Amino acid sequence: MTPQVIQAADRNLQTRRKHRIEFFRRSLTLVPGDRDGRYRFVNRVLVLSAAIFIGMFLITSASAQEQRHAHSEYTYWFDGAFENGHAFSSTVGGRNYQFESRYERLMYRKEPFAVRWVFDVVPAALVGDPHTHNGHRAYAYGVGGSPIGAQVNYVHFRRVEPFLTSGGGFLYFNHRMFGATQFNFTAQLAGGVQLFTSSRRTAIDIGYKYHHISNANLGNQNPGLDSHMLFIGLSLFR
Repeated sequence: MTPQVIQAADRNLQTRRKHRIEFFRRSLTLVPGDRDGRYRFVNRVLVLSAAIFIGMFLITSASAQEQRHAHSEYTYWFDGAFENGHAFSSTVGGRNYQFESRYERLMYRKEPFAVRWVFDVVPAALVGDPHTHNGHRAYAYGVGGSPIGAQVNYVHFRRVEPFLTSGGGFLYFNHRMFGATQFNFTAQLAGGVQLFTSSRRTAIDIGYKYHHISNANLGNQNPGLDSHMLFIGLSLFR
């Protein structure tokens, strides 16, 4: 092969390499020589990336917020008796109306149950006592509370949570009750449902309660008072 042929072959090879390099350079350019087009392309990529990042951040934040649960619950109930029970007392014809302010603290939560400790204050109780000398019902005002209590919620549903709650405490009246003492012990067992708003920061409570009042034989007699009660109230979660 002559030197002229070899030189011609080398020039052809170099030319093909240059053409390939130029091809790849142009393929990486959105519009050859159009610098504004490249800037628009980069800006669109950055905007899309930012949108994806923000979307993932919001979804993650919403998921984390959904899994956070309020540890404190502030509840206000009004209770009214519609009949007397006789599980622990013999009183007939009594009445019992109460206003309760309750604080519940979340102690345990694992679906489908949540357990709360309950501290209950009764700033106003109006109890009708039929044990009087003239046979007519006399009303007494009392205050008290139930520092020992618990509440268990069934948390399977988002908007409705059935619950059971119980507690024990005391009431002190402005005069002697049931022909015995001013100071009386209380016990209660209740069940109901909490109807949540969409934010789950507020709920309406409705339900039934069995309520017992007696002096635990501290007086000369202890007829006590058992009441079938209905309650309605408002719960605030923080």
